[in-house]
Amino acid sequence: MEFSISLLLWTGLLVWIGRILVRVVYNVLLHRLRKFPGPLPARATEWWKTWIEVVRQESMTDVLVRLHKQYGDVVRVGPNELHFANPAAYNEIYSPSARWDKERILYEAFGEDHSSFGLLTYAESKQRKDVLQPLFSRRAILNMQSLVRETMDHLADVLTKNNAAGKSSDLLFAFRCFAVDNITNFCFSKSVHALDEPEFAAPIVEAMDHSLPTFHVFKHFPLIRKTIFSLPPWLAIKASPETAGLTNLQVILGEQVKAVSSNPSVLKDTKYPTIYHRLLDPEAHKGNPIPNDTALYEEAQTMMFAGGVTVGDASMTGHFHVLDQPELYKKLQAEVRTVWPDLQHPPSFEAFEGLPLLTATIKESLRMSPGASSPLLRVVPSSGATISGKFIPGGTIVGMTSVLVHQSPSIFAEPEKFNPNRWLEEDAKGLEQWLVAFSKGPRSCLGINLAWCELYILFATMLRRFDMRLDGTTKEDLVWRDCFTPYFPKRHLRAWCVPVDE
Repeated sequence: MEFSISLLLWTGLLVWIGRILVRVVYNVLLHRLRKFPGPLPARATEWWKTWIEVVRQESMTDVLVRLHKQYGDVVRVGPNELHFANPAAYNEIYSPSARWDKERILYEAFGEDHSSFGLLTYAESKQRKDVLQPLFSRRAILNMQSLVRETMDHLADVLTKNNAAGKSSDLLFAFRCFAVDNITNFCFSKSVHALDEPEFAAPIVEAMDHSLPTFHVFKHFPLIRKTIFSLPPWLAIKASPETAGLTNLQVILGEQVKAVSSNPSVLKDTKYPTIYHRLLDPEAHKGNPIPNDTALYEEAQTMMFAGGVTVGDASMTGHFHVLDQPELYKKLQAEVRTVWPDLQHPPSFEAFEGLPLLTATIKESLRMSPGASSPLLRVVPSSGATISGKFIPGGTIVGMTSVLVHQSPSIFAEPEKFNPNRWLEEDAKGLEQWLVAFSKGPRSCLGINLAWCELYILFATMLRRFDMRLDGTTKEDLVWRDCFTPYFPKRHLRAWCVPVDE
């Protein structure tokens, strides 16, 4: 009996190893992508990415840059996945006419499968996006910009208090708190008051930051993700104290969803329309089913993450480079004063849009700070497609990181330098198509109008209300790791923010 069990176990192990070897041989020698170059481990197995991202904890964008230098414009980075380096490929993959599905494993890692971000097919995503789009139209943002102004004024007051106490400020977390308070106010009519936390160490902002490195674990080991997400809140907090703020936010969002879905009349008490007004409005869905509680909750969580990181990171990056270039800083201060002479009467954000150097500085900040640093993976339709001059078989996973577009020397001269003047030159209009911070095509960022409003008001207010200087932060402190969005493991940007009195 013991012999039989032992033999059975060994047989099973040998069969398992044999299947792996057969699969590896097939991937390397017989797969339809076998002609595309790439490192042997990447061509052989999906576990190569696990080794890079989870075990070695390397930034995949850095790895991709090295691979393209070695192998050329098209690199096979998985048995069935290609990555592209030619900027033209970005417009081909994320073209407005491309209605390709999102790749399942990447997007399921977020646990937001029923949200506008997580829905895999074009048709499902478009239907949800059409429902929410009116909330984020330019007209809606213009009408709601007072919320952004109120939040910015609150941030300025906190920075003023820090200065009075003889303290510099952590501008990465300050700007993320600003963005989080904006998005919760805007989407749910309920701020989480992140700006009121000492040192801007708001539990939700800290938790979002701590959760970034876990993204790779959740992507490569879905069982761990499902286990963590299924835990009751009290146990999740014990299992992961550093992300307790995120768990608490999930509880708040869950309670919100239950309240509005069981009693939609509570929405009458809000001062302005929220995402729940649109998501629960039968007319907005035009005959399609109204989202269930799970979809409502995941949509709310998507808004939090999408709105809480990108604006904060771009603002932090831009402010470092501005403060690191005193001449640029003085020019920006002078330009903002031309439309904001009286400190007590800030103009609307439309007035800031007319300032060429400020606009150029924000664009350069977005170029230097990717919203999503990882490639947004898509699945080529069954008919196949031509990308970067190569025919790509249907079913192939393809993608391109925006970093390679924004750092392309063929488009942006000396791309490693922060140079707003590049956007002011005679041929600058040709650069616009290559600013892809909010992605492109039918899956581009829903909140782009809100983001621009926040960026203009934040930059202009910081330039007008404060004399700032760096507090020891260097360019090396801003080195980030690709965790879908940038993760900054080193010292955050700290700056002295001295209020002006005129």
